[in-house]
Amino acid sequence: MASTGGMLDSFFTEIADSWRSHGHTVSFGAGTPMVSAQATVIPGLSRRPDPRMIRALAGLRHWSNREDLDVIVTNSATASALVRLAGTRVPVVYFCHGLHWNETRSIGDRVWPVIERMLLSRTAGVISLNSDDQRWFAQHLDGGRHLHLSAGVGLNLADYPIRELPNGPLRLCWIGEFSTRKRPLLALDTAAELQRRGIDFHLEMLGEGTLRTQIRAEISDRGLSGIVSADGPGDAAATLARSHALVHTAQWEGLPRVMLESLAIGRGSYAFDVKGVRDIPLSQLTTDGDAPELAARIGADWDSGRLREPLVFDRVVLDYSHAATGIRQFLPKFIGVASTTPAVQEDPHVE
Repeated sequence: MASTGGMLDSFFTEIADSWRSHGHTVSFGAGTPMVSAQATVIPGLSRRPDPRMIRALAGLRHWSNREDLDVIVTNSATASALVRLAGTRVPVVYFCHGLHWNETRSIGDRVWPVIERMLLSRTAGVISLNSDDQRWFAQHLDGGRHLHLSAGVGLNLADYPIRELPNGPLRLCWIGEFSTRKRPLLALDTAAELQRRGIDFHLEMLGEGTLRTQIRAEISDRGLSGIVSADGPGDAAATLARSHALVHTAQWEGLPRVMLESLAIGRGSYAFDVKGVRDIPLSQLTTDGDAPELAARIGADWDSGRLREPLVFDRVVLDYSHAATGIRQFLPKFIGVASTTPAVQEDPHVE
């Protein structure tokens, strides 16, 4: 289950199909409908905390009882907190795409760890994706209740075939949500520095979000029209294929899927050394927020010819089958255990 059906569509349909192929029953629950599968819509589930989310508690209990679930795998912070508070009497395994705090001293970065520690008493097991979260859970949870997936949910590699590098000038892409956490303005700062250095390039920015209008205005105001474009949503795989590299500027991540997609296609990534991002193999990292340093790294690699050479990486490790198998083998120990003391059984019905 997750806050939105879109999250399940993006990350879990192939994993669920794999579980079904082994004879398990899978039920989906979310705050909005799914496109790729049938899901129970539970009113009150949302991406962000909202007073109306209290309605979800009864809905989660009803869904769990009606589907006769043996274990609930939950994803996204708000929904995961609610299902652990709902009292479903079913063991809950928290598939954590990223603990919602970073290495700062903000109020949120002090409050959220306290909340998550309280919720761990209602958590049968945890699945983590990045090394920072892995260390945090290791401090508060015994190892038998913790599974770490270094490639996250993985990818269907058939959707991301290796493509030849494009000819001509340097082509870069930025793919993500135009939001404060993704920091698209830093991508423009990087582009401005590349322009100042006299590098012939184009940056294609792909995505939706509240900051996209501002970004389009900034492109014009900074004299980057014709060099940088931000036309909205599109095909990420196709955009990566016509680029030499990905530029990623997020403040922190759980494990950035777009960087895994870039790696699968044979493209490198340039990003800041922050939580989640630093776990992506072969990524070129610079000091957080230092756009001129990021541009300098890109420029140096372009001038040296490094970006004109194929990226060598064992892409098989990125396949979703590793996550599907790992989770399927992890869940049986929690079946029939509503407390935090695991017991081993077989043949789970999973959600």
